[in-house]
Amino acid sequence: MRLTQPYLMSVSYRRAASILAGTLTSLAVIAADDTEAELRQLREQLSALDQKIRVLERQREVDQEVAAEKAKAQPVTTIDEHGFAIRSADTNFTMRIHGVFQGDARFYFDHVSGAANDTFLARRIRPIFDGTVYRLFDYHLMLDFGSGLTSTAANVGFVQDAYVTANIDPAFQIRVGKDKVPVSLERLQSDIDLGLPERGFPSTIAPNRDVGVQFRGEPWSGKLEYQLGVFNGLSDGGSGDFETTDSGKDAVARVFFHPFRTSHSQWLNGIGFGVAGSYGDQRGALRSYVSTGQQNIFGYLNGSGSTATSPLVTADGEHWRIEPQAWYYWGPLGILGEYIISDQKLQRTAGSSVLQTRADNRGWQVQGSWFLTGEDNSFRTVSPLHPFTLSEGGWGAFQAVARINQLTVDDQLFPLFANHDLSVSKATEWSVGLNWYLNRLVRLSADYSQTHYNGGAKSPATAQDEKAFISRVQLSF
Repeated sequence: MRLTQPYLMSVSYRRAASILAGTLTSLAVIAADDTEAELRQLREQLSALDQKIRVLERQREVDQEVAAEKAKAQPVTTIDEHGFAIRSADTNFTMRIHGVFQGDARFYFDHVSGAANDTFLARRIRPIFDGTVYRLFDYHLMLDFGSGLTSTAANVGFVQDAYVTANIDPAFQIRVGKDKVPVSLERLQSDIDLGLPERGFPSTIAPNRDVGVQFRGEPWSGKLEYQLGVFNGLSDGGSGDFETTDSGKDAVARVFFHPFRTSHSQWLNGIGFGVAGSYGDQRGALRSYVSTGQQNIFGYLNGSGSTATSPLVTADGEHWRIEPQAWYYWGPLGILGEYIISDQKLQRTAGSSVLQTRADNRGWQVQGSWFLTGEDNSFRTVSPLHPFTLSEGGWGAFQAVARINQLTVDDQLFPLFANHDLSVSKATEWSVGLNWYLNRLVRLSADYSQTHYNGGAKSPATAQDEKAFISRVQLSF
């Protein structure tokens, strides 16, 4: 049989199609095998990556746990308006470093030769260290490198405060060391919070800083404040940290009531009143009294005591003080008042002649202040509602202050125990001032005071009224 051309072509097409189909099938099988291999390889890679991710995540968790444990053991350091502070991670131990600088300018009108000179001075330069140990014990150390400080056998003036307080409860604390003796109300006010640059006459005849032990607290939600203590004992206005003249001690007590502290009435919240006093046996040297301008205005006779013409007056036994005190704060208004009596047994020695008497010296003051910019007045530091800033237009806070106070020396001291020509029997002072709080830390002050004297006609400091202008730049942080 003869094959035709079309038939041969048809056979060729079928054979080609068959070959092509076989080839495609083979390729599909090969491709399928390759895909499966690739998928297996991808699964293996994903599994390996997943394992690595798990390991890395666990390592990260471990690192975070280690970092957290380290953080718990690391101290925390801060610096802000309250100074430089550092505390342990468990808060058992804290320390804060801060300080005070006060730079003054004093100018005296109607200047008399031999009286105080106009001067600029660094009134106070005080680094302060305080903190806590095991949360229960507070410590406080305040040094001072300001003008006029000296060290004596009885007192290191460069160490103002140095004490430890056991904070057993807000209602009961024990304090040991050198601290302000809790008698004068204005003396207890911090130097940075004084309305006027210098304290009034009641502080002049109250004790300043002494070493002792005191029990203190504020029970009943702070409605009562009390201090009970035993100290070495001081002459009027004195400070000491070592007893050099006798073994007697002073018992000191103070109670101060804030009966309406938790009241909702703003008229009643700021009422505070109390009484303080000291009693002890004191012997040895006596201090002079000073004016607002820090000039000596009264002093006991201070000769050698060995001859009739060189009498020496010293403390010679019982010494007691008592001071009723009060304050009132309502909105921008603040009023502070106190009256103190200091009664001291004295001895005059002039060769073989020995005389004794009692000095009953007294001082009082009333001080008022008003924040012209509306801040709430307080016994402690006040923060301006609008601190001074050039960019935002804040001007800080302005406070007007006025005071009248008086010192009266016992008349019977003249002429045998004090020289009336050189020492005053009475001093009456009034002051007006303006304080500009640029912010909580910086304050500018200007004060004019005038003091009238009875007696002291032959002393350059007291021959005429003291008229003094005192300005101050204060930085406290």
